[in-house]
Amino acid sequence: MAKISRLWVIRKLCQKHYGTAHPTAAQINNVIHKYGLNRYSVDGKVRSKEVLTKYIAQAYAKLK
Repeated sequence: MAKISRLWVIRKLCQKHYGTAHPTAAQINNVIHKYGLNRYSVDGKVRSKEVLTKYIAQAYAKLK
């Protein structure tokens, strides 16, 4: 299985939801928060790789 980039997933989700090739920053932020793909938690700490992997896998499943 090939590696899946967080940014690639975000871009594909933007294309799915908004249908644009070049999403705006607001659209990107909406997708990031909707699927929990943010790198940092609310208190400013970096989220663990395991947590991000879980949320990326869930978001990737929504693409299919």
